[in-house]
Amino acid sequence: MGSHVPFSENPTHLFENVPLAPLTTWQIGGNARWLVRPRDVDELSRLLPQWPDSLPRLILGGGSNLLVHDRGFEGGVIDLTHHLNSITLIQQDSQGGTIRAEAGAPTRKTAHFARKLGLDGLSFMAGIPGSIGGALKMNAGAYGGDMASALKHVEVMSPDGTIHCWQAERLKLAYRSSQLPDGWLFIAARFGLPCGDGETIRQKMRQNNAKRCAAQPLEHPSAGSVFRNPADGAAWKLIDAAGMRGYRIGDAQVSPKHSNFFVNLGQATSAQMRQVIEDVRGAVKQQSGVELTLEVAVLEPDGQRLL
Repeated sequence: MGSHVPFSENPTHLFENVPLAPLTTWQIGGNARWLVRPRDVDELSRLLPQWPDSLPRLILGGGSNLLVHDRGFEGGVIDLTHHLNSITLIQQDSQGGTIRAEAGAPTRKTAHFARKLGLDGLSFMAGIPGSIGGALKMNAGAYGGDMASALKHVEVMSPDGTIHCWQAERLKLAYRSSQLPDGWLFIAARFGLPCGDGETIRQKMRQNNAKRCAAQPLEHPSAGSVFRNPADGAAWKLIDAAGMRGYRIGDAQVSPKHSNFFVNLGQATSAQMRQVIEDVRGAVKQQSGVELTLEVAVLEPDGQRLL
């Protein structure tokens, strides 16, 4: 380590000056000052209480809703995907079953785990990139399903390292939002799922993925939907109405295929993508009077998030 380590008890897997672009689906951004990959929940519970107040913190899952600044992130990243990623069957009977997935588990892998057991209710996740923790944070959803529809319990960790088990209702999951207190972390989710036919579930997944491939620019790095849909409409329609489909600055572009997907054509910078976002939001405001709200997180070097 080239600098003073900020923790009194060093985590097993602690890295310095780590590129964040490869860890996000947009493939954009600079380095993280520190990155920790806790080897288990016990190490994570010891890490949180000693985290310096002066060190900004970012919880990283699949990096699918994150735009990192070109100057990177001056704080510490906790990456849960390498070790806290198990998926297990808790119980199953003739009526259904319960699956436990840790926060770092991939959403797609979790959906297929359930499908192979003949458990229905998670097929909507089969085409959603990212991790279970991020999906909980955003109440991720697609094609008529979301996390709220299947979640039974959630395991969370408070800033002092204590683990709590909550009923799903306590999160107050709503459209692309949850109410986890500041400084708390998702550890795992438990899904209560009904029985279903494995082949029928597979066909549903394939149909959803075919729709996704037809409608979304999967050939380029993106973060999925950039803006949340307003209560009375679809963000992409407002972007189209403002004439911003295909709008481009450098290699940052509003996708011609889906105008609420902004893509990295190869060498896009965070500054370029942020300018595209602001230009689109301004054009929509001027054309329709609607102030679009970001679905993605735009991260400043000091840890502040722009909305």
